[in-house]
Amino acid sequence: MTLLETQHVDAHVDFSGLGLQDADDTWLSMFPDGFTQGPFLSEQPGRIDLTSAGHTQTVSVDAEIWDGPPTHLDGVWDEVATARIECRSGELRLWSMTGGPAIQTISLPRAPAVWNVRIYCRGRAEAARASAVGVPQGVEQYVAQFWAE
Repeated sequence: MTLLETQHVDAHVDFSGLGLQDADDTWLSMFPDGFTQGPFLSEQPGRIDLTSAGHTQTVSVDAEIWDGPPTHLDGVWDEVATARIECRSGELRLWSMTGGPAIQTISLPRAPAVWNVRIYCRGRAEAARASAVGVPQGVEQYVAQFWAE
């Protein structure tokens, strides 16, 4: 498979929660409604909820757009999970629990569509320690690999 594009977004996390949702929010339950602290990743209609290891921080997110199922990323990752997300607008936004959406969006090349996504995360232990005494920047890192069904 071929990597078509990589987009980078820095997103704020508070109360250990982060949501990835369709920018067209007229048809879905807005983040953080229904968010439950728990597993690394959970699916909601039109969104994916992520539980971060750090209470308050800025995380680094690289979104990769692929033309089919990508191979797994090399390296050591603390968490890896796969999900599906319906996106009607062609844009996804990362949301914090109380701070709203990140400024940048993730643009998907086809909409409306259902996308598969494999999300990787590392730096979780370091982020938990650092957020206990401050507001770390980019310690917890995510890679989200998207490919259409």
